[in-house]
Amino acid sequence: MIYAEQRSSITQFELGQMFSKAQDETRDYQQAAEWFTRSARQGNTQAQYKIGLMYSRGLGVTINYLKAYAWLKIAAAQGSQKSLRYLNKIAAKIPPNRLREAHRLSQKYYQKYVAKQD
Repeated sequence: MIYAEQRSSITQFELGQMFSKAQDETRDYQQAAEWFTRSARQGNTQAQYKIGLMYSRGLGVTINYLKAYAWLKIAAAQGSQKSLRYLNKIAAKIPPNRLREAHRLSQKYYQKYVAKQD
């Protein structure tokens, strides 16, 4: 795994896919979340979508609609149509008084993980 830690976001995304889609006891959502997060932090839009879904469903991580919203929003901002469609569903689950907080978190993630790549 050390090799993957030093590799591209694509390699990390593929590891996340491997752990999340395994059909037997090797399925490990916590490992999948770890690798999707590493990839997402490198700007991988697919990984941002996947980790957003995982936070919305509690797969390998604790359900956190604010983080789900933030990851989906930055993926949507980069053109992910799947993220954009799912974003409205997540926004509806966030209390109105916390939606601004979710938006601020998405801006923070965008600046930290996407804008720095430009």
